[in-house]
Amino acid sequence: MQNSLIRSTGYWVPSNVITNDELVASYNAYAARFNSEHADAIAAGATEAVPLSSSEFIVNASGIERRHVYEKSGILDIDSMVPRIPPRPIEDISVQAEFALKSVQVALDRAGYDGSDIDGVIVASSAQQRNFPGVSCEIQEAIGASGFAFDMTMACAAALYGLNLANGLIRSGQAKRILICSPELMTCINVHSRREVHFIFGDASAAMIVEADDGRPGGWDVLGTHTENKWSSALRSDYGFINIAEQSVDPDFAPHLDQDGHKVFKDVVGFAPRVARRMMERIDLAPEDVRRTWLHQANIRMVDMIAKRILERDRTDENAPSILHEYGNTSSSSVVMNFDMHSDDMAVGETGVMCAFGAGYGVGAAAVRKRA
Repeated sequence: MQNSLIRSTGYWVPSNVITNDELVASYNAYAARFNSEHADAIAAGATEAVPLSSSEFIVNASGIERRHVYEKSGILDIDSMVPRIPPRPIEDISVQAEFALKSVQVALDRAGYDGSDIDGVIVASSAQQRNFPGVSCEIQEAIGASGFAFDMTMACAAALYGLNLANGLIRSGQAKRILICSPELMTCINVHSRREVHFIFGDASAAMIVEADDGRPGGWDVLGTHTENKWSSALRSDYGFINIAEQSVDPDFAPHLDQDGHKVFKDVVGFAPRVARRMMERIDLAPEDVRRTWLHQANIRMVDMIAKRILERDRTDENAPSILHEYGNTSSSSVVMNFDMHSDDMAVGETGVMCAFGAGYGVGAAAVRKRA
């Protein structure tokens, strides 16, 4: 069995930023117009009024202050409230593949590799732009890699599900060097007209290169990985290829994207740390031996509680850093971004734990140790 290691990571975020104040102004304008246009139905109890939002509500609910987005004007336009992304000819690179390559190139450059050094590509993200051919296949072609390529989705935990798969493939000798991409264009999925979710997501792309240990210095030893699921539809997105068939029967059918925030919080803050601790127990890693945990950035209260239950001590910015205030929830890319931003200061031999959690529910965990 070969040992595996993370050779490099990389991330990229768009330069476009939407602050809470900007987002709230747009959303409240939409809400005021809707409530005015439906005033009689609202008064009669036939329609519910759209509640107003505020920057204070967003910060208290999530810890988010701003988010980076692929396209800004469409999100803030109350007549659309979605990004404006022109369709491309099929001979052009797809939007999501191009987005992925922004972070892929960073990871390749840091490792000193080019695409021909890669023999496996996994796109692990909340959603892919098309059903087939795989976005991973397009990325593989774009960088000149060989071997296998496939797409997978496990919502906000997808990157660590990809790492778990890559670790197993490398340890069993089926691959030598695997690229994991998490291009998350979450503002295309979000419903910006719903107060409960309008503020949550930002866009970001992240990548990891995982490889067999050939004795060279540098990188991070992968000490253990684990993934685990528990069914729930409390956090759900129904956007998919069947929608057009459903709308042929009911033209008013709208795909569901929503969450029961209180239920998700209660369920996940119990489930996620148990999965991480089971992985730690399997490799005899005690909480006191973990210098830092890098968590998926869902909301700050979840980060606080999950960090405390993994580490058995209160969360601090040093032992469990948060990037929510700047980037919002960027789904599976967030745990890789967090690791990339907050790992350089760790000493050789120090150990950290990644943990990501999301719809499904799916939870992924990995323990890594800095190499000389």
